[in-house]
Amino acid sequence: MTFIEPQQLESLPHSLFIVTEGIGDARFVDELLQFKGITNCSVGCPSIVSSGGSGKDAFPKYLASIQTARSRIKSIPLRGILVVADANGNAADSFETIVTAMRDATFPAPSRAFSIEEHGGLSVAVYLIPGEGETGTLENILLRAAFQKSPNFEKCLDDFSVCTGGLKSSKPNLQAKMRMSAVAATFCQDNPWCSPNTMWGDKNNPVPVNSACFNHICDFITRFAT
Repeated sequence: MTFIEPQQLESLPHSLFIVTEGIGDARFVDELLQFKGITNCSVGCPSIVSSGGSGKDAFPKYLASIQTARSRIKSIPLRGILVVADANGNAADSFETIVTAMRDATFPAPSRAFSIEEHGGLSVAVYLIPGEGETGTLENILLRAAFQKSPNFEKCLDDFSVCTGGLKSSKPNLQAKMRMSAVAATFCQDNPWCSPNTMWGDKNNPVPVNSACFNHICDFITRFAT
């Protein structure tokens, strides 16, 4: 696999491309690819350099940049594109935003999330994190894996959240992000400024990549890459 920094998207070195919302999601997917031994996928995400920002709103420009790179003679012919993004508070709305972005960039789009479909020789798919039938973000699924590994830590985080007022937030997704940041900083003792973006290279990474919590997305990516 190849992790492609957005500003370096000059050609496509692999036949399959996985698009994510940001660096944290891309790092997570890249770790899953390495764990599963998948070597035919590129991973990339929008940035201020490539698309004027990150997240779903930047997907149209980033997908258009993939189309541009796809047309260059040194690129490997593209045979599949998978978009991995957060479901957030409304999975249906998130899916429609992604589908619109794909169509705006003249890519075909799947009829539903969690489905790999063929359109004119191109496989297209959308996977919404944390998983099918759920709402939330990457941090939700990372926390599940961390708590599965260290169950007692969940109560510690609850106490920490009450003490700091974190539980007063009306936005569950932001609570999950705060909690995951605290987990990463606490476990990665040699790197206390560690984040979910950078924890994967730390020996004390609190999230095991082989966690059963990731089985669904691993299986989906494996099917896409086959």
